[in-house]
Amino acid sequence: MVTKVFILIPLFAVATTMGIGQRASGRAKPAKLLPVIDMHIHADTLEDFGGGNVSACLGDGKLTLPAFDPKSNFKMQDLVDCERTIKSASSDAVLKLETVAELKRHNVRRAVAMGDLSTVTDWVSADPDRLIPSLNFSDRSVEPATYRRLFAEGKFKMFGEIGPQYRGFAPADAVYAQYFALAEELDIPVGIHMGEGPPGGIHILGPPTYRVKLGSPLLLEDLIIRHPKLRIYVMHYGSPLVDEMIAMMFSHPNLYVDISCNNWALPRKQFYDHLERMIDAGFEKRILFGSDQMAWPATIGKAIESVEQAPFLNKKQKRNIFYNNAARFLRLRKDEIAADHK
Repeated sequence: MVTKVFILIPLFAVATTMGIGQRASGRAKPAKLLPVIDMHIHADTLEDFGGGNVSACLGDGKLTLPAFDPKSNFKMQDLVDCERTIKSASSDAVLKLETVAELKRHNVRRAVAMGDLSTVTDWVSADPDRLIPSLNFSDRSVEPATYRRLFAEGKFKMFGEIGPQYRGFAPADAVYAQYFALAEELDIPVGIHMGEGPPGGIHILGPPTYRVKLGSPLLLEDLIIRHPKLRIYVMHYGSPLVDEMIAMMFSHPNLYVDISCNNWALPRKQFYDHLERMIDAGFEKRILFGSDQMAWPATIGKAIESVEQAPFLNKKQKRNIFYNNAARFLRLRKDEIAADHK
């Protein structure tokens, strides 16, 4: 289970114990909450994120990454120093209940719930009209034929969070060829992790196969050319390699990105710089909202708040990010969209 923790936790998600330990309040409710689609939540257990009582840093306060002498014996909690932290849920049952409650509170009408089959099935049963089941083929432990059967049975609707980078592979590596081919054939959307991994990389958290260079968005090109009809979005927009991501989206119009975790865990100024650069480059219709709440359900509200407060976004751009782009990517029907807006 330890390896799974590191696969799912992006940079800054594991917090120092030096923060103030408060829960984020989320956004203040306006008179009418417009619908949101969250393309990135985790249907997992607390063990997958280091156990219970784990705090995560919030990026809307001061956040620094200390320097270390390579001879020093530094620990995981020393890697990030921040002013504000958020506490994890107290149990697996509470994690599920609080996550669903936060989705309802912020009018998130649909959310892609990612994890293993048994946990995802359990979570989806709690709110089947809201949660979209998504499975991960990164470890290649399940044969494509099994995924074909499970998809036909309606057990899942998407693939994600796919993380070849954590296993030492590029997205276009031959070991994943049959899985991506299946996704293209059956028109299964795919969400793939690219960008920062755990703070400190392999030096503390691992896994030892993780490599920064394998998070380059440029490594997607051969995969997209090989599977031109593949519906694919890059989680965390390949942060911080924004220029490479912009280049890829310019050349490949079927490529989307999500802004999950970055919107609440990165320093706010850094996240706004990344997002504004993609907006200025003309990609406001291919940016998807995601929270990546992991063990911290209240980060859903913080993620929404960061987009709402972005001074460079107009109302139309915010609606595209919060809902319209995902509705197009997911190919929602007109009646489904109408129902979400009731």
